[in-house]
Formats: sequence, C-alpha cells, structure tokens
Amino acid sequence: MGMKGQKTTSDYLPIAEFIRFLEGLHNDKLYSWEFYCRISFYTALRVSDVLTLKWSDLLNHKELMKVEQKTTKGRRIKLETGLTKEIAFFYQLLGSPDINQPFFLNPRTGKAYGKDYINRKLKYFRVKYRLNVGAFSTHSLRKTFARYYFESQDCSTEAMLTLKGLLNHADLSTTSRYIGLKQDKEDEAYYSAFHAVSLNGINN
Repeated sequence: MGMKGQKTTSDYLPIAEFIRFLEGLHNDKLYSWEFYCRISFYTALRVSDVLTLKWSDLLNHKELMKVEQKTTKGRRIKLETGLTKEIAFFYQLLGSPDINQPFFLNPRTGKAYGKDYINRKLKYFRVKYRLNVGAFSTHSLRKTFARYYFESQDCSTEAMLTLKGLLNHADLSTTSRYIGLKQDKEDEAYYSAFHAVSLNGINN
C-alpha cells in the first residue's frame, strides 16, 4: 500500500497470468475475490465504482449503466449472455445474498471492502500465486482489460481510439502510457543499447 498522499502504482497482468490467477482463487474457494476480479476486468471500472455495485445492478440485466465518480461521465456496459449466466452462477455460489447489498461485501461489517484492504490482499495474492506482475493493485485489473483488448485487436489504431473513449482519457498519449506502450518502448531502448556494446563472451 502506498503512503498517504501518494498514488498506488499498478501494472497489467498478461492475460494468461490473469486466467491463472482466477483459477488459483477458484481452486482455493475464494469465490468472492474471484468474482470481484472478474467484474473489475469485465467492466474496466475503477475500484471506486466497482465497490458501489450491488447485486441488483448486475443480476438479470443486459447492460450496466454507471456514472463514474472520478469523471462524472456516464458509462454503458453491455453484459453479454454468457456474463449474465456467470453472474447468476456466482450469486448462487455465494449463497444468494440480499440483492440490495454490495456484491463485494465484508461479511463481518456488512459493508463493501475498502480500497486499501483490497490492495493489501492483492499484494498477498501476487506472492501466494507467484504472479508475473510488478506492482499489483486494484487498478491492475482495469489495466489488464485495456492491454488485453489492445493486443486482441492486433495493436491497431482503432483499438487505441476505442480504449481512449472507453477509459475516458483526454488524449491518445494518456492511453498509450496507460497500457504500457511507453514503458515497452523505453525498455526496448535499454535492451538495444546494452546489446550494442555487450561483452559477447560473457553473454553467450
């Protein structure tokens, strides 16, 4: 967890790692955490918005309408048929709770978990499941969605434009930085510089 007044950094999970993470949570019967991670990924909402979602917002709906707290802009999120079935599956798996409750609930307090606690747990899961990710936090799930979509669309300009609108970014440079492209280019520069003058006898 970052110090007070500092932003918590986050990196995206490669999609194969994210799937492995979900499988780990499921196998350990941490269904509430698995569902939280799935919904955060599927919707690409910020944690502040995810934590306000109630079961009544998710169950038996074809779409989710949400006004983002940070931007005050409205988001319409299509809930595919397969996703609605998955939501119903987890609802039953978690004991069919009161539909007017937050879907991600601390059973001891009856209230939604806080962001700081979730970040601490995600850092614990990073170690427990040996996840291939640097900084792992609530925002990593939203970034995982963005990077996955970009790569699934062959890294096209159209995909970048779609993400810019979906994530409510002001410009494409923000989106590029957000999904890690700027960092990738910087890493390539360091890699290229090293191999230009590396000691071949040592590195072979």
